[in-house]
Amino acid sequence: MAIKKIKSGEATFISEQNFMTEEDAYNGKDPTSEETITIQDVKIDKTWIKKEVNPNVTRQQDRETE
Repeated sequence: MAIKKIKSGEATFISEQNFMTEEDAYNGKDPTSEETITIQDVKIDKTWIKKEVNPNVTRQQDRETE
């Protein structure tokens, strides 16, 4: 069994990529570099805990680990 902590929310980010011409940039074709994404802010709206049972593991039970 595993315990998952799940968070949901929003992020503000900047995406940058280089192109040879303005037209290529508007159309998103023939980039000259890989896209880089920088996260500026994260807002967490909701957090919850979920128990997850793995069906491939035998003898699972609720218990505290040592």
